[in-house]
Amino acid sequence: MGDWMTVTDPESKTLSQYTSETKMSPSSLYSQQVLCSSIPLSKNVHSFFSAFCTEENIEQSISYLDQELTTFGFPSLYEEPKGKETKRELNIVAVLNCMNELLVLQRKNLLAQENVETQNLKLGSDMDHLQNCYTKLKEQLEASRREMIGLQERDRQLQCKNRNLHQLLKNEKDEVQKLQNIIASRATQYNHDMKRKEREYNKLKERLHQLVMNKKDKKIAMDVLNYVGRADGKRGSWRTGKTEARNEDEMYKILLNDYEYRQKQILMENAELKKVLQQMKKEMISLLSPQKKIPRERADDSAGTVISDVEEDAGELSRESMWDLSCETVREQLTNSIRKQWRILKSHVEKLDNQVSKVQLEGFNDEDVISRQDHEQETEKLELEIQQCKEMIKTQQQLLQQQLATACDDDTTSLLRDCYLLEEKERLKEEWSLFKEQKKNFERERRSFTEAAIRLGLEVFLTIVVVSHKISPLGICHLSTVSRCGVTRQCNPEHVCCFLRKKGNTVKIKFFHLQPLTQDCRH
Repeated sequence: MGDWMTVTDPESKTLSQYTSETKMSPSSLYSQQVLCSSIPLSKNVHSFFSAFCTEENIEQSISYLDQELTTFGFPSLYEEPKGKETKRELNIVAVLNCMNELLVLQRKNLLAQENVETQNLKLGSDMDHLQNCYTKLKEQLEASRREMIGLQERDRQLQCKNRNLHQLLKNEKDEVQKLQNIIASRATQYNHDMKRKEREYNKLKERLHQLVMNKKDKKIAMDVLNYVGRADGKRGSWRTGKTEARNEDEMYKILLNDYEYRQKQILMENAELKKVLQQMKKEMISLLSPQKKIPRERADDSAGTVISDVEEDAGELSRESMWDLSCETVREQLTNSIRKQWRILKSHVEKLDNQVSKVQLEGFNDEDVISRQDHEQETEKLELEIQQCKEMIKTQQQLLQQQLATACDDDTTSLLRDCYLLEEKERLKEEWSLFKEQKKNFERERRSFTEAAIRLGLEVFLTIVVVSHKISPLGICHLSTVSRCGVTRQCNPEHVCCFLRKKGNTVKIKFFHLQPLTQDCRH
């Protein structure tokens, strides 16, 4: 870099600008000006030059312009002096060349400015287009993400549905396999029964044939001495093979028809007897089962065990299918169960009679006796149950007669049996759930019954103690339940203490005298 020097304005006489004496090209100077600033030069330059040069300071202005042009790299406006004392003269050719070059630079600047402006406009439009494309692509990306999430959710739902359908299909296959196994077992059982019936039929036929033939082959027989002829006086026909064979066939047919008729009658009679016995047992169970919770019950715990045994027997009988057993086993089971129920009923009635007699002797209050309204309600319930059982028996008899009257095919009978088995299974499930609920209610009633019996025995005992020791009821000083272990203490003014201890279903009572410690009774 060269030396720095100051140039003053001809009018203002102030420091205007620092310039360098190093010569630079106009193009480099122009590029520096474009990079540094982009201030328009149209009106400002015109006003500056109009105020810059006047008639008085022409020389100074020319010298200032010469310095500025030389600093920008232009040639000097003055001619080189030939001598030291000669004055420099203005070179008009150099001035014109400088002006021409400045005009060319101005045009280039304007063209470059227009190009830059058009390029800026293009870049702005491209930027706007890219921003619009970016927003559109962003929206498309969000939409595709939402769609992908929806598709994933739909895929998950379809997979869940597919798994559920597979599970249902598996369950259906298992059910079909079970039904096929049941049908196969029923078919084998039916074939076995048919073979057994055929064997029995053949045995009966052989037995009948043996009985008939043994009568002919008997050597020891009775001879008719005084033969009585026929009423019409004709002689009987000769016995031939044809007549004997025909008579035997007719006899076999008659005997078989008679046996079949008797067998049908016996089957119908057995079915009716089974129904009657079953109905009797149900009525007995319904009579023995607790219908309503009675307040302040006085029976002991054995009655509860009796009723629970009755309910267990009823549950066992409801689980078994009585129609699949033989007549002898059914008869034995029903006979034993009815005898057992009669014994239970008899013992229960005897216990109730004993309790009634005890109640009459001890003279309980009217609150402990069953009210007439409850008794009437119980009788109405029992009558309704009996009526329902009678209607059920009638419908069963009608169905049995229809089954005996109409002979169905093997397939239809097997399907009907399967349907009946499924219905019986559902009914047994419902009865089992009802039985469990009844059992829970019975346990609660039995506990309340036991507590009521303990309280009642305690009251009776207190009345007996008061009467025997001649103690007034107001003399009892303390009656409290110590804890849930069942221990109760009582003290009277005569210092007689009684301890009641519950152990299982029994109550133990102990008496002993205490020494009078103070005026009040202390434990």
